[in-house]
Amino acid sequence: MALPASAASREKFGALAPALATAGTPAVQSGGDPAQGAPIGPGARGGAAGTGEECAPVQRAVGARRRCGPRRARKCQAVPAPRPAPGRPEVGSLPGRRGAGEATAPAVSKLRAEAGFGALPRRALAQYLLLLRRYPVLTKAATSGVLSALGNVLTQMIEKKSRKKENSTSLDVSGPLRYAVYGFFFTGPLSHYFYLFLEHWIPPEVPLAGVKRLLLERLLVAPAFLLLFFLIMNFLQGQDAVDSVATVRAHFWPALRTNWRVWTPMQFININYIPLQFRVLFANLVALFWYAYLASLGK
Repeated sequence: MALPASAASREKFGALAPALATAGTPAVQSGGDPAQGAPIGPGARGGAAGTGEECAPVQRAVGARRRCGPRRARKCQAVPAPRPAPGRPEVGSLPGRRGAGEATAPAVSKLRAEAGFGALPRRALAQYLLLLRRYPVLTKAATSGVLSALGNVLTQMIEKKSRKKENSTSLDVSGPLRYAVYGFFFTGPLSHYFYLFLEHWIPPEVPLAGVKRLLLERLLVAPAFLLLFFLIMNFLQGQDAVDSVATVRAHFWPALRTNWRVWTPMQFININYIPLQFRVLFANLVALFWYAYLASLGK
């Protein structure tokens, strides 16, 4: 005869009640009494006694840790701690032993030193760009002065070596000073404003902008700069007006023709392809080798 669902559930629950009560009571060792504090048996730590699902006690030892699976599903396992690979020192070793950090310290220091040396040009370029943004005219003037003086020093060294003078170690200090003054007060500032004017007056969108820029620089600016160079240098050398005019008449036209032959391709690259903030620097670098070239030819 089939019982109703509620009656069947009550009968099933009544049959399982003793087992649940037994499972919830901690098992004790033989002769022990829970009320009197008798020692608890091994089966009482993990769950129901006698079911085989309790976690077995594992004594803690050096180099071992406890790992248990899902609750009431696996037994605890003693898993040995990972050991260092052969040839590698153990982390946290005794003070007398050499650790990994001490072993790799020289290599790390060497790598840092190499990285710092390699990053030096990048830091210098970043600092130069920062100075160009903050003080464009002053930075270009200082760059022109230094490179112009260096070009004169290089010129004197080549001249002395080619002529094989006895006093080749001596250096005329007045020459680099004159070139530094001319580069700082004239070449740098005037070149800065000229390239700005050229960029705004003949923008890149204009047809044949590169050719127009080059013709303007070669036919008008180059003769004016060369004439200014002769006048300032003659004044710094202490020449009077008559001697200065004679020097200009004797050397201006040959120097201008040589300037047109050598500087025309360089200025075409500078005006049309070099970024605006680096055009003065590019011209100074070309002038540095140009002075050395003239000195090597004995001119």
